[in-house]
Order: sequence, then structure tokens, then C-alpha cells
Amino acid sequence: MKVFLTILFALPLISYAEDWPGFLGPDGNGAVAEELHIDWNDEAPKTLWTADIGKGCSSISVAGGLAVTVGNSDNKDTVWCFDAATGKVKWKDTYEEKLDPKFYTGGPGATPLIHEGRVYGLSKSGRLACYDLKSGKIEWTKSFKKDFKGKAPMWGYSASPTVFEDLLLCLPCPKSGALVALDKKSGELRWQSEDPAKAGYSAPVIADYRGKKTAFVFHGRKLVAYDLAAKGVVLFDYTWRTPYDVNASNPVFQNNMLHLSSGYGMGNIVLDLSGDEPKELHRDRDRRMIFQNALPKEGDIIGVFGDKGMKAEVYRMEMKTGKLKWAVSIPGSRGSALMSGDKLIILSETGELIFGKESDNQFSITGRHKILPKLCWSPPAFSDGRIFARSNGGKLVCVSLK
Repeated sequence: MKVFLTILFALPLISYAEDWPGFLGPDGNGAVAEELHIDWNDEAPKTLWTADIGKGCSSISVAGGLAVTVGNSDNKDTVWCFDAATGKVKWKDTYEEKLDPKFYTGGPGATPLIHEGRVYGLSKSGRLACYDLKSGKIEWTKSFKKDFKGKAPMWGYSASPTVFEDLLLCLPCPKSGALVALDKKSGELRWQSEDPAKAGYSAPVIADYRGKKTAFVFHGRKLVAYDLAAKGVVLFDYTWRTPYDVNASNPVFQNNMLHLSSGYGMGNIVLDLSGDEPKELHRDRDRRMIFQNALPKEGDIIGVFGDKGMKAEVYRMEMKTGKLKWAVSIPGSRGSALMSGDKLIILSETGELIFGKESDNQFSITGRHKILPKLCWSPPAFSDGRIFARSNGGKLVCVSLK
């Protein structure tokens, strides 16, 4: 399953080059401010270090010169903290957690969030733990099931908490109210929404919507917009029933439009949110993402369409019309992308890094090299000229793009 994780992050207290503190980077949009070196036709990027971390789909978070991820071995999860430059283990925490390989390799799906010297990690069963980043000391823990009476989705909790101001937004999804806001320092409950919702696998996406700080949450059967200043009052919801309740790709909001995509024949849709009620602009059932993520750019979206039994395509699509500006096939049926300006790096599910430069009408590949065994469903992370990537089977690799 997809790594579902945090969408909006504040920078940590200490910054080493540009940090990548959680799922899809510092702004939750897969973009980096650093210049990407993408000319790798003649040689492969240098591998700096590797590690065996256990099975799972948790991606890697990097901050303060440290890289954090999670894997499962022998029905135990381990949270790993490495020196980002050398791969030396700085600390680790192991706890009981079932692998639960249900139609995939199993293991954790949520990516740790690093924020202001703390690490927030979520297991499939709903164990939420806050660690001190430097020492690994546990500051507090919560149980989604015991503390909030939450009900996990079929493939376990995978939507990592998201920081908003002094709150940690979580999705235990009990009948009493799906969205929970905790004090990010103490873990104490601050407020809870009143709407019930089936748990999905997508993390909250925070944006300014009609003058309100809003969390867009892709639950198992609907998209819900929550007013964060009003303690989770529902602004609107939009029904989106996917088989097995697998709504996993994070929504993309820009220019008063919202992009949703799911697998299992659901495809993608763009909603116009400029009026009082969501209005469908266009929909395409043949182009879909089961857990990949679309990245916003200048009114367009860039990402990897694909699903089981399909050929994956890197693409750029005009959000307003659904027009494809370009599309290029890549190995496998899924993949993840990150970008800096007009430069893209894609990790295919077959373990191949693909480098390229895009424009309004084309994508030119400037290198491709195998760095991991298949399958690779987690998006890569980037910090200080290094790519961090992992396979579902538990191989972690750090390669230099300098």
C-alpha cells in the first residue's frame, strides 16, 4: 500500500541545507528548492550507503542531518534514525506490530513526521508515538483504538499526522468524529470533529479555502473539508466511493480546484470549488492513481498515472480542462515523482530512478539507473543533494546527486 503521510510541515529549529521533514517534503507538494543535478546518461549516481530496515512502505524523512523511517521484521516495527550522510544508526525503537501482508508485502505505511526536534510515528494498528529527534527518547504515546475508539481501514492506519500551528491533526476515525487535534507537545486532546467517516489512507492537506484554513481529508468514502479555526466544522463533503474504501492519493488544491484520484476503475476528477457546492469540471476513469500523488505546478498537475495491470505514465495535465500536455511511459505500473523547477526525478515501482527535464509540451529523459529491487511503492526523499529511497522488501539506499 501507499505510504500515506503528512502534507504540511514547518521547518525544524536547525536546517541542514534543505530538510525533507515528512511525506512529499517540506511543503507537502513534492517540490525541492535545491537545484537538482539530472544529467546521468553517462554514469550512475554514487551510492553513499545502504541499510536493511524491514518490510514496509514508510518513506524517509530528513531533518537536522538525520534520516528517519520505519520497517517491520519478525512482527515487530522498528523506527530507525540514521546519520543522513553516513548511514550510521543514531537510535532505534522496536515494538510489537503485526506484519499483516494482505495482498502485498505488509509492514508500516505511514511516513514519520519530523517537526521542531520531535518525530511523530504512526503504526498500522494506530500506535502514535512522539520521540525526541536527537536521542530517540519517547515523550508520549497514544493509541487510536484505546484512546479514541478508532477503527482502522482494511490495510491499517497509514495517514500520518499533520502539524497545523500548535496542533497535531490525526485520523483515528471513530464514530464520534473522524478528525482529532492533539497538542503537538503533550499529545493531549484539544478538539475533535463531530462527523463520522470511514478511514482512508490519505493525510490531511491544509490550504486556504474561501478565507479559511482548511484541511482537505480524503476519507474512505468521501472527501471532507474541515474548518480548522472552528475546531473541525465541516465546510462541505463530496462522496467518492472506491472499492475496499481505498482512497489513498492526497488531494491537490490550487486555484479553487481540487484534484482527486483513486484506483479500482475510479480514475481522476477535478472539482471546481469556487461556488457554494463542489462542481465537477472533468473526470477520466482510465487515468488513475491507486496511491501515487499528483504534484501542483502553475495550474497543472504532474505525477504518475498507473494502477495494477496498467502501464505507468509520467504526465503533465492541465487541471482546469484535463488536457494532457505530455505523457511518457515508465517501467512498471506505478511510480512517484519529485521536482525542482523544470527538473523531475521519478522512482518507478521497479526500482529505477529516472531523471528528466520537462516543459509545457514535453519531457526529456536525461538518465535512468536501477538503484533498488522491485517493488518500490514509497516516494523518494531529497535533502542536501542526496536521494533517499526504499523498497517494500526493506532495502534502503542513499545516493548522491552531487
